[in-house]
Amino acid sequence: MCGRFVLIQVGELMVRFMVIAPYPGGHRQDPGPLPAMFSEPRYNIAPTQKVLTVNFQNGERSIRPMRWGLIPSWAKNGQKLPLNINARDDRLATAGSWRGPLRNGRCLIPADGYYEWTGPKNNRKPVFIHRKDGRLFAFAGLYDTWRHPFSGELTRSCAIVTTSPNSLLRPVHHRMPVILEEEAEAVWLDPSITHVGSLLALIQPYPDEYMEAYPVGNAVNRVAADGPALLAPAPEQPFLTEK
Repeated sequence: MCGRFVLIQVGELMVRFMVIAPYPGGHRQDPGPLPAMFSEPRYNIAPTQKVLTVNFQNGERSIRPMRWGLIPSWAKNGQKLPLNINARDDRLATAGSWRGPLRNGRCLIPADGYYEWTGPKNNRKPVFIHRKDGRLFAFAGLYDTWRHPFSGELTRSCAIVTTSPNSLLRPVHHRMPVILEEEAEAVWLDPSITHVGSLLALIQPYPDEYMEAYPVGNAVNRVAADGPALLAPAPEQPFLTEK
């Protein structure tokens, strides 16, 4: 699964994901600065917080903030649903929350890495997982738009697709987020592609030779904690396996 992640290289988003406009709507514009609340590195992004997504709007790629934790458009009450932060790949084509977004609500969720917890249930320890070369990557994401039944206010929200782990992460957890190959990102975003089989074919464990995982300190357990110190290796902690 993926319950916390990191986005550090915010200044590289426009170039890395070939984004023209920071936000959709109105006129085509050159890449510009993100709003202040999203312009700083974030080292401990947690569920229900706003995250940056890349999606396809009005014929071009745009960056749009969304709530992490998908609320289906058909929900009667957005506050009484399970916290849908992850979407299992084996349920995308059948589960009510995911069928529509798989066809019409796909996005990329940029990240520099993510955290996973492993070990016995009463002594879970955090592990930081990232690309060996330090490059930005993208989770495969799904999103939907929910309208409040009384106020009419719209909430755009998203979830990260998960799949079976690669050999590096199998000792850590039985699921991992889907990290798309760069060639697959364009296909995932393409609104003209709605064939379920073609989309599911993109969902694969990311090659373990490109990834690195190491234990970090328990400070990341606190949602309020932030800053680069969270990524410092914790050599005193063994690389535990899930029980």
